[in-house]
Amino acid sequence: MAQVDREGFTLLVGDPGPDRGMAEKLLVQGGLAVATGTVAEILDMPDLTPPLITILDDSGRQEDRVGVLQSLLEHPPLLGVPLLVLARDTDIESYTTAITRGAAAYLAKPVYEEELLEVVQRLSGWSGESDHTERRRRVRRPVVMRVTLDIRKSKTQVRGTLVDVSSGGCRVETTEALESGDLVRVVLNAHEETTHVALGGEVRWCATTQEGAFLVGVKFTGTTAMLAGKILGFVSSGLT
Repeated sequence: MAQVDREGFTLLVGDPGPDRGMAEKLLVQGGLAVATGTVAEILDMPDLTPPLITILDDSGRQEDRVGVLQSLLEHPPLLGVPLLVLARDTDIESYTTAITRGAAAYLAKPVYEEELLEVVQRLSGWSGESDHTERRRRVRRPVVMRVTLDIRKSKTQVRGTLVDVSSGGCRVETTEALESGDLVRVVLNAHEETTHVALGGEVRWCATTQEGAFLVGVKFTGTTAMLAGKILGFVSSGLT
């Protein structure tokens, strides 16, 4: 395993080859410190320094990927570290299986530098700490996924990116401001298609980010409040 001698690195896990080599090249070109290793090597390192993010470069079958995901997420040094999956499968089932098993994001190969670095930066800067917008502390997990917000009152749609999720709600980054009290459906998208999975909720607050976008806090309502944990993989070993 190629290790770095300082904290704040990205861990790239996968078999040596062109795919892992290309992913490493893109990450290094983006100015990131990268450590690489196979799944077996990483799982054999109980004293591994926790990285900012784990990236699984996977070229195998979806059935095998589930076991690898579970092993990495439950590896003590990687507990709570966001995990990004890179794989060639573009079907909805591959996306949703990865997310519901605990992955924070899924990108289909070939992965482009801008797309990869954007997701890695989002996940590397993610914090599970509660903030002033929450009435009580909730355990949250990162999920970077395209979504469409269906706004019931105006019967309009707004595209956005899911930022994180808790048992009580989620946060979505959008290019348009939403009003507190708006009832919405958060429709999950995978690759170029919709999963047709919709999470019902109410907008509790809307804030402007430093980049000029809008961050929307959505509280789950109705049956969504009971099922969201399962739908988005919030209820998972090592994550609760």
